[in-house]
This record gives sequence, structure tokens and C-alpha cells, in this order.
Amino acid sequence: MKKSLSARLTYRIMAVVLAMMMVIAGVVYVTVREYMRDEAKERYRGILLENQQELRRWLTEITVATQNNVHDIERDIDHPDLMFDHMHRLVANNRFIVCSAILFKPDYYPAKGRVFIPCARKDSTGHIHVRRIDSTYQSTFYGQWFQQQLEKDQSGWTAPYMESQHFAGDQQPRRLTTCIAPIHDRDGRPVGILGADVSLDVLRSRLMEDIKEMNDQYEVGHHNQSYFFVIDRQGTFIIHPDSQRVMTHIDKNMGKMMLKHRGTCVTEVDGITSRLYYRTLKDVNWIMVIVTPEDVILSNARQLNYVILLTMILGLVAIYLICRHQIKGIADPVAAQKAAMERELLIAHDIQMSMLPDAQQPLATEHLTLHAMLTPARDVGGDLYDYFIRDGQLFFCIGDVSGKGVPAALVMTTVCRIFRLLAEHESDPAHIVSRMNDMMARDNELSVFVTFFVGVLNLSTGQLNYSNAGHKAPFMPDGTTLPVHRNLAVGVMSGWQYTTQQTTLAPGTTLFLYTDGLDEAEDSRHQMFGKPRIKEVLVQSPQSTDAIIENMTNAVARFVDGNEQSDDLTMLAIRYQ
Repeated sequence: MKKSLSARLTYRIMAVVLAMMMVIAGVVYVTVREYMRDEAKERYRGILLENQQELRRWLTEITVATQNNVHDIERDIDHPDLMFDHMHRLVANNRFIVCSAILFKPDYYPAKGRVFIPCARKDSTGHIHVRRIDSTYQSTFYGQWFQQQLEKDQSGWTAPYMESQHFAGDQQPRRLTTCIAPIHDRDGRPVGILGADVSLDVLRSRLMEDIKEMNDQYEVGHHNQSYFFVIDRQGTFIIHPDSQRVMTHIDKNMGKMMLKHRGTCVTEVDGITSRLYYRTLKDVNWIMVIVTPEDVILSNARQLNYVILLTMILGLVAIYLICRHQIKGIADPVAAQKAAMERELLIAHDIQMSMLPDAQQPLATEHLTLHAMLTPARDVGGDLYDYFIRDGQLFFCIGDVSGKGVPAALVMTTVCRIFRLLAEHESDPAHIVSRMNDMMARDNELSVFVTFFVGVLNLSTGQLNYSNAGHKAPFMPDGTTLPVHRNLAVGVMSGWQYTTQQTTLAPGTTLFLYTDGLDEAEDSRHQMFGKPRIKEVLVQSPQSTDAIIENMTNAVARFVDGNEQSDDLTMLAIRYQ
């Protein structure tokens, strides 16, 4: 039966359109797939760099604490009984160190016997036990390893190992790595080794919180999600989500691919094709790796391909109906696109922040109220905040210097002065942070860096310009966070281009800013206060700034229950009115 002219024309048009759609669909899919891979590469490398800096900060904190105690030990080298006090202080003052001991050369203290090993060990309840362990460990410690370390006369880190059941007693043995440093007598000769044991499970728990946040943000609904692991140069797992793999060895071929300083590779991990993004921590010769399944990276590309196929089918049906029934009008897809754009435009975040040099005297003007609180972990600390009003604008900042104590306080003073000097003449937050970064990064031999947040608030219009340099995102009272760009911390790399973001605060909006001393506050079981608890307190608090600060202070005090503060704590609440 001969087909009608309209049917033949319809089939020809449909064949041409189908061919065009298939070509377009293939090009779009390939293009989007490569874009997704490039975007994932930048995203996960940024996350990896951020966590590398955090792990480096932790390890630096441990190394500095160990080196500082070396000085005190060598000062009291002629008083063996004082060694117990040094061991206790090293464990008590560092949140990561669970045990410390000094291995002195045999017969160094004749009055103490042939072997003298003072030790301080923190148990699972947080209690510190101080005692001699020479009778237990002399056969293990005083062997070839001890002699080699004395000859090297260098600080460093050991390979991961399992704590002995005898030393752990009735508690579960811990997976450890040890920061070691030589001890010298007054003539400069090495006479002992100081060891500071770090629990790998403690480091693992902190990194796992960051990867969970990344999974929740980018990988919701995926069965296989990204995860971190850390290995040493020998390919031994130091940190892994599966605690049973810690101290086991990685596949040799995979380990060889990651001997470079940083890079990306594609390989099969546990039967799943994945992309590995890795960087090296040179100080300890560790390699940090993010494993991301290829399915996670390409899921959006596949979803788009399904949408394109469905669109092709619907388009062909529409063309058939139009040609057969000579329908002149078709639906304009602009309406659907406009609706999608309007929904995206509804996503907005109001912010308000400021800071007072004197936390005891809150600021109250016609347009804003401000309360702040800073509690250093020691007499001085590395947290900072500052503010002033110029030309109808509130200039404010909050930051956290790497490390604690006097060195961090000196850097903090410098940062405050630089900020005040620049902000007196500059109104663009990105320019302020960029110039601060260039000044701090210059001759930064100690690798000190500062997480920093700068805001400029117009008190008449509510417009807020701000720039973030690796600091934690401020909270809104409903538990959401202010969107911030991923930028390096100040002092890490000279020439980094920081960006200015903008939003408008509605009257009655409150911002809550804080440093990591709040969400990383620990109880006696080493559990952290965490962001979920911060959100819970904010949602339940009245909107006044003094009530938010007071409720948050009380909440974290109840949580730690008298446990010693391990990091500086700064909070700032700003209400625009």
C-alpha cells in the first residue's frame, strides 16, 4: 500500500532529525563527560589540598611539641626524676599524643639501674599514667633500631605499628606511629631517643568527618562513594576508612604510580574503576589519596544522556504529529527554562558579620549589634578578630593562625596590624586578602599560614562583600552556611588570586562565625563537638547575638565536661537591623 505524501515527508524529516539528534547527543555526551572529569579533578584536588594542609598542621603541631620538649629535657638532663614531669606534660598538652617515653642509653643514670625509660601513657578515659617501662621494653627497644637512631641523630617518624597487648594492659591495643627526636647531653652527644606516640585511629576519625561532609555534599545517593586513605613510601596504609586495612600494604603497582609529589591516575580499586588524586606530605613522606569511583564522576553525564534520549523520542513523536496533523504551534521551551532560572535565583543567603577588639563591650548602633568571645587554649593563642567602621561600612575579620602559644600569637599580632593598615585604605576584601597573602608568604620559611575571613558590610544598604581564605564558612541561625569559594589559607602561596563574593543582608539577619576550637572541642572520649551540634544550638537559640554566644558557650562547656581545652576558641555573632 502506497504511503501518502504527508507520511513519506514525515518519515524523511524524522530520519534527518533522528540522525542530527544522534550526532548532537554523542557530541554533547562526550563534551559533558570530559567537563565532568575536569570539574571533578579541580574539586577533589582542592579538597585534597585542604585536607593535606589540615593533616600537615596536625603533624606539625605534634613535631613542634616534641621538639619543644627536647629543649626542656636537655636542660634538665642531669635530673632523671624530672623526666616524668616532661613526659606527663607532653601528653597532657597535646590532643593527638597518647603516649611519650624517653629511651636513655644503658647505664646513663647508674643510680637508676642499667635501663631507665620514663613513660606517660593516656588511657581510653583520658587519664594519664606515669611510670617506668624499662623492665618491659628493654629487650625490644635496645636493639639495632635504637643504635641506628642514635647514629643518625635526626628527628623523624616511624612506620605504623600495633601497640603491644602487654603495654595496653586490659585495654584494646592501639595502632600507632611515633614522632622521634634525639636527646643530647651537655656535650652535644646523643644519649637517648624521645618518642611521642600518635593514635592512627584519632587521625582517621578527624579525616573521616571531612570525607563524610564531602560525600553528603557531592555524592548523595551513590552506593560507592569517595574516600581518603594515607600510605607511607613503603605502601603501608596509615589511615583508611576500613580500620582492618591499617598497617596492611597497598597494591605494588598502585603504590608506584603515587611516588610523585602530586598527580592523578585511573586504576581499579576493590574491583571498581576509580580515579585517584594524591599529594605527598614531604615532612613525613606520607601520601594522601582521594579515591573517587568513575561512576560518581560520570553520573551526571549519564543522566544527561538519558534526558537526551528521552527528549529525542518525545521530539520525534512531536514531529510526527505536527507533520501528520499540520499543527502550526508548538510549545515554547523558553517558559520551562525561565522557571528553572527563577528557582535558582530564589537560592540566596543573607549574612552579617563584625568583630570587636574588646569582647566584653558589645557593639550596638542603629544598624547592627555585635557580640564576640575569644578563649585561647593557653595564655596567648593564634585566633584573631578585628573590626572598625569607615565611611558607613563595617570592616571585620576572623582568623586562625597555624599552631598555638607564643609563636602563633606573634603571627596573630602581625596579621591584625596588616589587616588594619590595609583596610584603612582598601575596600575590596579580595584585594585586602591578596596583599596580606603576598606579605605573609614572603620569606615564610616556617610555613606558617592563617585561615582568614574578611567582610565589608555597608550599614545603609546591607550589602556585604567578603572573601574567604581557607576559613570555616559562617553559619546562619537556621543551620545553613554562607556559600564561600575554596581559597588557600593566607601565607601558603604567594600570588594566589582571591575572589570577592557578594550578597545583601535583610534587616534582622544574624551571622555566626567561629574557629575550629568550637567544632573540634573534645570530650574525655576524644569525640568532637562537631557541626551538627552547632546547628542544633543555633536553631534553638533566640536571635539576639548575646543569647547565641551564651548558649553556644554553655553547650560546648557541657559537652567537654571539664576536659582540657586543646585549641583556641573564637565566636562572633553579628545582627544587622
